[in-house]
Amino acid sequence: MEIGYKNTNEHLYADIALWEKTEGVTLMKSMPLNGIENPQIIDFGFGFGQYLFAAAYAYPKGRVYGIDGSEVCLKEVGDKLKERELTNINLVGEVVNNFSRFENHSIDMVLLYDTLHADYSKKNMLLEEAHRVLKKGGCLSVLPFHQGNWRDKNESKKKYSIPMIKSEIMEYGFEYAGTCDRQGIHWEKCHTFYYIQKETMSIDQLEQMDVLNFKAL
Repeated sequence: MEIGYKNTNEHLYADIALWEKTEGVTLMKSMPLNGIENPQIIDFGFGFGQYLFAAAYAYPKGRVYGIDGSEVCLKEVGDKLKERELTNINLVGEVVNNFSRFENHSIDMVLLYDTLHADYSKKNMLLEEAHRVLKKGGCLSVLPFHQGNWRDKNESKKKYSIPMIKSEIMEYGFEYAGTCDRQGIHWEKCHTFYYIQKETMSIDQLEQMDVLNFKAL
């Protein structure tokens, strides 16, 4: 079924666009970037672009590379890019098995938001590649929703606690660098036909949780 956008809250998508320019910018500006003003950023699995746009607004002279294989998301975000005339976002519209297009130690921040729960092999690739492309001291920012669907090394589904997530990520050569408390929003329901049909959707109804930040060693 094609994703629909009609919602009984007529202001929802305007509210999201405002969030991207306000709270979203505040979130991105709070990242541990060692004072870098024009960072190079990868947003893997950018979906409908809330964090992608927030990063672009926060660092207008930086460069944000958005990676996503969904044609629906690519069209939606591509249309918004033209409408908003943003020139500091590059979209990579394909399913990727690594970050081979990016050189070693060339990126200042990698966003892995709502992307690490699918399967262990993908999680392993993302964490290994994030460490490879990040500069020393670069920021890995993780938003770990769906904690009950994470996979261990045997690809067995298990519930991951926040301490477990931190411990596993640090095994890939990262150190924990602090939390952005309750600043991560689970945008999925805003773009899911089931929820759009069922109820009036607003941002304050969405799941929120801490954003976990790490530095590459």
